[in-house]
Amino acid sequence: MDDIKNKDESWWRKGYRMVLINTDTLKTESVHSFSRIKLFLLTIAAIIVSFLFFYLIVSLTPIKKIIPGFYAQMDAPELIKLRKHINEMEEQLVEQDQYITSLRGLISGRPLDSLQKRDLSREIAEEPQVASVVNRIDEDKQLRDQVERKDRLSALRENITQDRPSALNTVDEKNLIAPVLGPIGKGYDPTDDHFGIDILASKNTAIKAIASGVVVQADWSVETGNSIMILHDNGLISVYKHNSSLLKKNYARVEAGEAIAIIGNTGTLSSGPHLHFELWNNGMPEDPQEYINFN
Repeated sequence: MDDIKNKDESWWRKGYRMVLINTDTLKTESVHSFSRIKLFLLTIAAIIVSFLFFYLIVSLTPIKKIIPGFYAQMDAPELIKLRKHINEMEEQLVEQDQYITSLRGLISGRPLDSLQKRDLSREIAEEPQVASVVNRIDEDKQLRDQVERKDRLSALRENITQDRPSALNTVDEKNLIAPVLGPIGKGYDPTDDHFGIDILASKNTAIKAIASGVVVQADWSVETGNSIMILHDNGLISVYKHNSSLLKKNYARVEAGEAIAIIGNTGTLSSGPHLHFELWNNGMPEDPQEYINFN
């Protein structure tokens, strides 16, 4: 037993010598002696120092950002602040969408109550238990709205044909300026949901405001591209769609004949450079060619 113990101790204490010799002169430069236990302890110390060095680099330098998990734990307050900011932006976008929906509803002649009920139906539809019922209700409502819209537009066209001055009491066509000059592509046809006219023009042509007023909407949508809407002093509303760029922002004051946009071909409903121009009077669409000369 003592022999085995002495053998183990002698194994740990067994010494080694490392001699460094200059190959040119064959002179001994230095001699280093160490045992196995000393080599083991030096290795452990090197590992600990390396670990501490790596930890300090990771914790005190931006390199921590490339390590999954570590960065998320260290910067949790920053991520919470960013998420809060994103939620606020989402709320602002929802409010803006509601504003645009209400404004378009007023222009099309629909009451605000119907718009609010429609938004409520969308919220209810998010619940899986009643989604199918709400979908059926929405389909029936859409069918009724289509029938009512066609009846209303038919009555409007008859009213314009029989007694046009009563529908144009706020429009002074003498003061209206053509937004752009050019041939007319597709004309005014409300029965086909085409509430304006398409004026053909080359790219980069400036579009002018038909009268003085205030920009109430200047934005982009998938179907109409860059669009701008102006509320004029006499209550008339003019709409300009499919522009390549907009020169005015929301709530900007514009004067008659002032450039507000550039002819373009933006939006899925556009198939070439042109201006889709609409004219709304008292919440109802009008045929712009009745009041403005585009030649």
